[in-house]
Amino acid sequence: MTTEEAIKQLEYDKAMCLFNPMTGEEKPMNEDCRKSAEADELAIDALKKQIPMKAVGTHYAYMRCPSCNHRIPSGGGSSSRRRDNWCNYCGQKIDWSKNNETN
Repeated sequence: MTTEEAIKQLEYDKAMCLFNPMTGEEKPMNEDCRKSAEADELAIDALKKQIPMKAVGTHYAYMRCPSCNHRIPSGGGSSSRRRDNWCNYCGQKIDWSKNNETN
């Protein structure tokens, strides 16, 4: 199962807990269903962070996380030669493929 397939399954499970599949109306929420929906949402958020996204920015040394907008070391600045593959603030996986390369 891929990450994308797992996300779709969790979203389906969450919807089945929250909505009546026959009518599409919201179900009355019991404690177990509420906890299950919250757990599904946390898992979905965590899995989405595993899907690499391109850093945002036009200057190689000042790239930002596409999820939280914090600065990410890109290996292009004079004070830092390290390139982080994950955002240190939110955990988003970063794609540094050739579309972001300027060197």
